Amino acid sequence: MADSGEIVEIEPPQRLALTWRHEIDPAMRAEGYSRLSYDIQQRGASVKLRVVHEMERPQSKLIEAVSDGWPMILSSLKSLLETGEPLDETSRWQAG
Repeated sequence: MADSGEIVEIEPPQRLALTWRHEIDPAMRAEGYSRLSYDIQQRGASVKLRVVHEMERPQSKLIEAVSDGWPMILSSLKSLLETGEPLDETSRWQAG
């Protein structure tokens, strides 16, 4: 298992919050659990998705690492919702 965590807050369909820990890299695992939240707000005919991934650890290596991945993941989600296909880059992550 690459990651673990638990749902800590759920308010369908507006909010989901969970704990999240990376399990493979020992340095990342040692940092402990972070908190990841998704907030969804209707904005007219559109929807606003807000993703916050945080940790109460100054200069967290985990937060630094995932900060590079979130923009690509969210872009891929947008492509998937609009076209039915995710970005090629994120499809390769599963195979690798």
